Amino acid sequence: MQGPIAKHQPDTWTDIVSADRVRLRELTGNEVLFRQNDPVTALYRLEAGRIRLVRYLEDGTTVILHTARSGETFAEASAFADAYHCDAVAEIASRVATVPKSEFLSALAQNPATSLRFARLLASQVRDLRSRLEIRNIRSAPERLMAWLRLRARGRPPTAVLDETWSDVAAEVGLTREAVYRALALLEQDGSIVRTNGAVVLSKRAV
Repeated sequence: MQGPIAKHQPDTWTDIVSADRVRLRELTGNEVLFRQNDPVTALYRLEAGRIRLVRYLEDGTTVILHTARSGETFAEASAFADAYHCDAVAEIASRVATVPKSEFLSALAQNPATSLRFARLLASQVRDLRSRLEIRNIRSAPERLMAWLRLRARGRPPTAVLDETWSDVAAEVGLTREAVYRALALLEQDGSIVRTNGAVVLSKRAV
């Protein structure tokens, strides 16, 4: 089901496109928003739910590039591509605001301030991607998982709140689920982490 978005979000790049041109799309759990190699038609802001971006490699393996959460925009780099470079799949029931690519690019060309804001957003995504690649290059499974937890942790004490399964985390960091569980056990045994319901607290020695 699609329809006009009820309220435009002025705090993101989506505000440069006329509100009456932005549409809402409702997705059920596991429903596909777009497929890898589909022609790019729109950019997106997640109003509610959770969207996983997954790339399929030539050897048949998959890589989770990002998991978008409520309030986040995604597929921004696709504005400059002919085809999407990954699948976008709703992990749970989700609501997505869609911004037409052609109108976005036209508005971007006419608005230098928003162009700069968009460039800063892409730069931050490049930094995040580099961090993820560095994590995947760590050979030790416990050290790799700890690096991922540090990247996600916020607050005092540093706490990584989880809204995904450990199987999803395993795919994101390039480990098997079994390797992740073994790494968690080792990190708990040496006092680096404490697991609670839906979160992992990092000890002072681990920060």
